[in-house]
Amino acid sequence: MLAREFRLTKESDFKKILKTGKKDKSRFFRICFFKNNLDSSRFAVVASLKISKKSTKRNYLKRQVREIIRLKSSELKGHYDVVVSILPNALKKKYADLGTDLISLFKRNELIS
Repeated sequence: MLAREFRLTKESDFKKILKTGKKDKSRFFRICFFKNNLDSSRFAVVASLKISKKSTKRNYLKRQVREIIRLKSSELKGHYDVVVSILPNALKKKYADLGTDLISLFKRNELIS
């Protein structure tokens, strides 16, 4: 689980990031990120009803993605606010595949080294 200081929670932050942030997409994820002036990066993981009607499946995917982020957070280059949206085709994939895809997406956008 991500510590509270690494989580995005305010609706105003979400709106700012989604409106003015840079966006990119991979096979399983869509990210939107914006440089912040804080001491750490903050993340939000979003799983819509399009993924599954069952909250248990959506929450399971969100927990997996948060764990991937937590393990790689020490490698972040700068301080960013990042919204990670999970796409529907991620539902049937394994943890390793999700991790590889998310890390490559972060590297492609130079969020991690």
